[in-house]
Amino acid sequence: MSLNNLNRKQTLDIAMVLGKVLLKSGAETSRVEDTIERFCNKNHCYGVNVFVTPTVIVLGDEEPDGYSCVSRIRSRSTNLQIVSEVNDFMYNLDKWELDYQETMDFFNGKLTEKPPYNDKLICIASGLASAGFSGMLGGNSHDFIAAFVTGFVAMLVLKLLGGFRPSAFWENALAGASIAAVAIMCCAVSVQCTMDKIIVGAVMPFVPGVAFTNGLRDYMAGDLVSGNSRVAEAVLFATSIAIGLAFVLQAWHKWGWNLW
Repeated sequence: MSLNNLNRKQTLDIAMVLGKVLLKSGAETSRVEDTIERFCNKNHCYGVNVFVTPTVIVLGDEEPDGYSCVSRIRSRSTNLQIVSEVNDFMYNLDKWELDYQETMDFFNGKLTEKPPYNDKLICIASGLASAGFSGMLGGNSHDFIAAFVTGFVAMLVLKLLGGFRPSAFWENALAGASIAAVAIMCCAVSVQCTMDKIIVGAVMPFVPGVAFTNGLRDYMAGDLVSGNSRVAEAVLFATSIAIGLAFVLQAWHKWGWNLW
């Protein structure tokens, strides 16, 4: 029970870092707001207002001399393990043994913690998922292998581009273009490959289902700003992949056979 007797500022400091950890790990905004409010109420810090969007957390009270803070979230990912750890922290708060500073250091460490899987493993998993979806769609053994290669290469392109920090739109557009390009090459190498099954299978790991689902959950929770933002983000990602695919396929349709 080391977090008892926190003052108002210390309570809001921990609440803010909890919100940042959740939001950067892919939690929906309604969960972030609920976690912050429950932590503040648990520490007898009432009357706190919290406003969360996918990129900003505003936390404070309405008192003229009250303590308020704002945090800008510039990068987000999906790490449900960390979300689960924060939930466990909230449900077992009475058993928490760390003091204020140790708790701040612990959760600040979560903000910079690397995922338990490296880029190579992610690329392999993308390839396996692509191959699996291709098989589910009725693809043959050639489609299975081609979809694995296509999904692997597309995710590799996405990870390599991440080091240059382009916008998410261009990352996904180039990943979509690589899917179409590799699928065309596979079909040129083996006449038994089916292009549509390869492309659809390889696209599936890039479909922004989590972002779209979180947007709908925010809508149902009454967070219209966050819901609009997340749904628009999901639509933008899907559109960028489609643009990359369409560009390469259209270019191949017009000039590809002459170049080949």
